[in-house]
Amino acid sequence: MSEAAMITYKQLSLEDKPLIESYLCQDFFYLSDVSFGNLYIWHTSRNISFCIVAGFLVIRTQYPQGKPFYFYPIGTGDKTQCVLALIEDSKARGERLEFRSLEARSVQELTLHFPDLFTFTPNRDRSDYVYSIKELIELSGRKYHKKKNHLNQFLQTYPDYSYTSIDPSNAPRVLQTWEEWYALNQEGASEGLKNENLGIINALKNYHVLGLKGGFISVGGVIVAFSFGEAINQEMAVIHIEKANPQYHGAYQIINQQLLAHEFSEYLYANREEDLGIEGLRRAKMSYNPVFLVEKFEAVCLQ
Repeated sequence: MSEAAMITYKQLSLEDKPLIESYLCQDFFYLSDVSFGNLYIWHTSRNISFCIVAGFLVIRTQYPQGKPFYFYPIGTGDKTQCVLALIEDSKARGERLEFRSLEARSVQELTLHFPDLFTFTPNRDRSDYVYSIKELIELSGRKYHKKKNHLNQFLQTYPDYSYTSIDPSNAPRVLQTWEEWYALNQEGASEGLKNENLGIINALKNYHVLGLKGGFISVGGVIVAFSFGEAINQEMAVIHIEKANPQYHGAYQIINQQLLAHEFSEYLYANREEDLGIEGLRRAKMSYNPVFLVEKFEAVCLQ
């Protein structure tokens, strides 16, 4: 492949949502990474672009000062020609093709069609945590005893609380609340928190267009917690953002429960994304008793 024939990628923008989702709906995923909401929330923190290659959607990502990597081709049918085109394109760029966030089935496909051409490495820090929505709404049994106690403490302390679904009329109010919370913690904020802040702002400003579903908890007219996500298949919703005022004990437990009860109760599973190797976050996610983890692998082409 000559340099002139290299694949041309388009920067992700809001207008691309219908096209990208037309390919996503042809495929089936348990992982959170490739939903349009996720891509859009994080598109300001990294370079995210895409192209249609051999009839499949290919998403290319590059962190600042990092090497580009790709998600596995998205669509239906035999992806062999698409992968071959990506291998040749990477060679033309002087790079080695690297896939990230591969599900086990994609690893099996690559191994079958390209034996001994890729090295595979599991990435535990990127595994998605998946929970039973029914269990997280009911919080019954010994394994949820502590969570139920926190929830009951909130209900006893704030019996006048209310849950409200986020819509275009109140999204600006949620955004204002978030900006006030972030202002209190922005000094010394990590790069990750700064990027998340931009993602929350972008999501709430374009909430209706993105098709997100979420809600907030109010006490005495004051927002004390909010959360939002989206359905990624017929079985699963992914929860992108969950924030609460820690001064209200049990606020995280109540928004977790109420969001699922009001917005996603018809789905089996809630994907609450990865822990990024952060020990405290890992403990918190494990404490909600995931029913399974979505293992993710990285693959590097040897050619």
